[in-house]
Amino acid sequence: MYQLNDQQIDYILNDISARGVEMESLQHNLLDHVCCIIEQNLEVNGDFESFYQKTIKTFYKNELWEIEEETLSLLIFKNYYVMKKIMLMSGTFSAFIILTGVLFKYMHWPGAAIVLPFGILLAGLVFLPLFFTLKAKEKQNIKDRFVIAIGALAAILLTLSFVFRILHWPGAIPLGVIFLVLMLFVYIPLYFFTGIRNPETKVNTSVSSVIMIMSCGLFFSMTNIRPQIQERANLITNTNLQESYNALSDQNKRIYTSFIQDSALLNKKESQALIEKCNALCDEIEQVKLVLVNQMGDPHLTSIDYNAVIHGDNYDNPTRVLFGNDATANTQPILLSIKKGLTALNKLAANNSQNKIPLVDVSDKEDPITKISVSWEVQNFYNVPLISVLRNLTQLQINLRFLELTCMK
Repeated sequence: MYQLNDQQIDYILNDISARGVEMESLQHNLLDHVCCIIEQNLEVNGDFESFYQKTIKTFYKNELWEIEEETLSLLIFKNYYVMKKIMLMSGTFSAFIILTGVLFKYMHWPGAAIVLPFGILLAGLVFLPLFFTLKAKEKQNIKDRFVIAIGALAAILLTLSFVFRILHWPGAIPLGVIFLVLMLFVYIPLYFFTGIRNPETKVNTSVSSVIMIMSCGLFFSMTNIRPQIQERANLITNTNLQESYNALSDQNKRIYTSFIQDSALLNKKESQALIEKCNALCDEIEQVKLVLVNQMGDPHLTSIDYNAVIHGDNYDNPTRVLFGNDATANTQPILLSIKKGLTALNKLAANNSQNKIPLVDVSDKEDPITKISVSWEVQNFYNVPLISVLRNLTQLQINLRFLELTCMK
């Protein structure tokens, strides 16, 4: 068994230091390992320097200082394997949740507005940061790490834009625009010019850059960067309809005064029942509209103000209010209550002996696409955006006022 002397031990320690290993604790650990290997495997009269050179080469691939860099990385990322495990689990789980949310949204099942954003947030705030962090660890060049950081930021902004859009929160479009700017003017150019210089990654870099530019173009084409134009058009349309309904209501009140004074007793009794029913239904519909506007805007409004309506493209809340049961177990859903009132009104109108009064159409109709019979309430109000629901309700009120006007002729 070979026995190292102090000079040989100093020689090994100095050589380890000269090869770029600066951490004192790592120097002594390597020294202990090398000394043990030499003393156990070198013959008593063996060539120390030659055997040492062969032994030290087994500790690295290119240079010995690489082992210090790897040690520092392990110290910095001491939870590397835990992070990798969390990354894989969060990625798998978020993908499953997103697919489930998409299925719920496609089938119009309740819960899609919660499941889908949760899956996207999990991917954007847990999976993607961990993925890019571990990816950056593999890169030695600062420029490569910077490119990865920009890509991570852009990906997180994209996921937040999707979540804000689904939940109808303000800021979805600015987040999407910032994502496009980062991708088109920062990340893709850096990624392209960094990868194109390497012959091994030249083709993949070119193809990936083209695909990313196409994806950004598709995303931009599907983004409405001026939603205020459509919102203003909807605001004007609904406001004009509401003003028409109010004017028609005032006109009918004035006509009703003359009707009471001039009508024959029999006609008056039959028509009054219809007029009272129309008034009751109009008031009920107005209260429903007020509930919808208050839930998506100023909760203290006492009259309809379309300027206070926000998230007019939201369809989950109107569907829940109109078709759900927000009160007690014995309370009929709001829209079915209105339909029941309209059906009763039609019966009264059909029995009127003096005037031929038009009926309010609440019959089922065939869907032009699926060719399946669809009920009146589903066709006009189920999974319909809030702004369209309000418009349909106001149009229904106007129809009732015209029916009321016919009763007074």
